[in-house]
Amino acid sequence: PGAAGVPARRRVLMLAVPGDFQANLPLAMLLDDPQTELHTLWITDPALILSDPWRARALVPRGLDVVFTVIAQDERHTDALRAADMLIATLGLPSLNNPRLISGLSRIEAAWMLSGCADLVVPQPRLLSRKMLACETIGRDGTAVLIRPEHSHAGLGLARIVDAPGRDSYLAAHADETGFILTPFVDTRSPDGLFRKYRVVFVDGRWLPVHMAIHSDWAVWYYNANMQAHPGRRREEEAFLADPRAVLGEATQRGLDHIGQRIRLDYFGVDFGVAPDGRAVLFEVETGMVVHHADDPAMFGYRLEAARRIRCEVELMIDRRIERRGAAERRSSVRAIQNPNVYTVTRRRPPPRLSASGDPLAGAYLPEG
Repeated sequence: PGAAGVPARRRVLMLAVPGDFQANLPLAMLLDDPQTELHTLWITDPALILSDPWRARALVPRGLDVVFTVIAQDERHTDALRAADMLIATLGLPSLNNPRLISGLSRIEAAWMLSGCADLVVPQPRLLSRKMLACETIGRDGTAVLIRPEHSHAGLGLARIVDAPGRDSYLAAHADETGFILTPFVDTRSPDGLFRKYRVVFVDGRWLPVHMAIHSDWAVWYYNANMQAHPGRRREEEAFLADPRAVLGEATQRGLDHIGQRIRLDYFGVDFGVAPDGRAVLFEVETGMVVHHADDPAMFGYRLEAARRIRCEVELMIDRRIERRGAAERRSSVRAIQNPNVYTVTRRRPPPRLSASGDPLAGAYLPEG
C-alpha cells in the first residue's frame, strides 16, 4: 500500500518470516488505503536479533508509527517470535499482535485457554508421536476422531478416522510425518443435513464476519463448498455477512465473545461451527488468517463488502494506536513543562548515596537542579 505522491497517513513496520502463504498474516491485503506506507523487516536469522537487538534496530527506518507482528503461530517460528519481541522492546513504537501471545496459541494451547465456557464447545486436541498414534485405540466406543499433521493448517492433511484400519491407512499415506494432532469429532450437522463453517476475524476485540461455507460433507472449507453453484446458499451467506448477530443465536455470540476476551490479540481469525444446542464449536484459532478481495464482484459482491468493512476496521485500529501514542506524548510534554525537575533525565549514574548503616542504595537516581 501507499501511492506515489500521496502523503502517508500511517507508516507501519511489519515483522515477518520467510515461508509459504501460511507463514505470515498477509497484512497488505488488509491495508488498501493509499495513504498507508508499509515496510517489512524479514527475520531471516533470529539469532542475530536475539544476540543484539539494538544492532537490528539500526535497520529499521525512522519515522514509523506502529509495528505489527504478522508471524503466524508455529513451533518453527518460536525463535523468530522471541526475536520480534526483543526488537519491539527497542523501537518505542505502539505494537500490534504481541509476539508472546502469538507463541502461546498452538492448537493445543488455544483449546486449553478457551475451555470452561458454557457457550463454547472446545474439542481438546492431543499431540501424539507416530509410535503413540499407531498404538492408539480408535473407534472402540463408536466415536470418530479428526487427525492431522502437527504443523497443518487450513485443513491440509485433515481426515476423519473411525477405526484402526483407517488410522493405519492414514499413517501409511503420511509416512514423512512424525507428529500428529488427534481431536474428538463433533458433529455440527444442521437440521437440513448440511454442514456450515463460519469464519470471523477479531479486530481490536470485536468480531466481524468473513464468510460462511455450506457443504453436504463434514470436511467443509470455502474452496471445496462450490458456493457458486448454489444460489440459495449464497443468499444465506449474504444474510450472515450483512447481520451476523441476526443469524447466530445468543449462545453462539456469547461463545465468540468469550474467545475475544481470552485470546487478547489485536487481530486473529476463528473458524467455528454451531452445535445442535446452539453453542459455538471451535474449529481453529488462526493468527495468519487471510481476508482477500479477489472474488467475482458479480456473484460475490456481498463478500467484497464484508472484506472492505474489515479493512476499514484494521486501519482504524492502527490509527487509534497512533493517536494514543500521540496523546501520551502530549500529556508527558505538559507534565514536563509543569514540573521540569521530575522529568529531567541524568546522563550518568550519580555516586551512590549511603544509608544510615553505610550501605549504598543501589540504583538511586535524583533529578537535576
